[in-house]
Amino acid sequence: MIRRFLTCFLFLNLSFAMGSTDLGDVSKSGLLKVAVDTTYPPMEFEDMKGEIIGFDVDFAKELAKRLGVKAEFIVMPWDGILAGLASKRYDVIISSMNITDDRKKVVNFVEYARMGQIFVAKKGGKVVKSKEDLNGLVVAVQKDTTSSEAVENFQKTIKIKSVKNFSAATDTFNAIKAGQAEVIVIDEPVGNYYVNLAPQTFVVTGEAIAPEPIGIAIRKSDEVLSKEIATQFKAMMKDGTYKKIYTKWFGKDPVLKM
Repeated sequence: MIRRFLTCFLFLNLSFAMGSTDLGDVSKSGLLKVAVDTTYPPMEFEDMKGEIIGFDVDFAKELAKRLGVKAEFIVMPWDGILAGLASKRYDVIISSMNITDDRKKVVNFVEYARMGQIFVAKKGGKVVKSKEDLNGLVVAVQKDTTSSEAVENFQKTIKIKSVKNFSAATDTFNAIKAGQAEVIVIDEPVGNYYVNLAPQTFVVTGEAIAPEPIGIAIRKSDEVLSKEIATQFKAMMKDGTYKKIYTKWFGKDPVLKM
């Protein structure tokens, strides 16, 4: 799905930069430092009061509680979020990060959700039900994401007129509204969130890619922390807490099952 994609060159550099913190340091500090990119509602975003809220935020708070600490959120731009993990600015990334083979080379993942990508268009505009319908259209995506990567792959067989890359997911919707693009390829929860906010303006027209795994990113050196997070996530799944958080934000049962 989803967020998010970075170059192999950056991954190679990060693989040599990763340091260690691990569970003992987290327990001693009393904090689980969590990186988030707050331009991604309903996963993580700021409300009118400037408070960071969202599915990932509630999930991270519950996870930290089960680790016996509190969650502290560090807001990061997406294109620097893995570098921040390498430099130990925080302990984990819980920000809708897609699990990819390249990323698995440099970080450990605990999968905690599966989400797909969808097509969103202006109401009354182009109806895109499949990637073939992108032929001749102007497509908006958030840059450095798996959505943008997917569109790059589509271009190998489909003559997309042009692709407009934006720094934030919110910018793609502004582009559609202003007539600068005709369709967005975006993560399902984010697309649905904005469509529900303005159903008179936007509409979901189809599914781009089936649900794919997203995960908590943890430094490879932090093996104990990684195992404990996996254990606590399984407990959240088993006792129904995860389902409760998921349905609060998405209004349906989780795709990911035990």
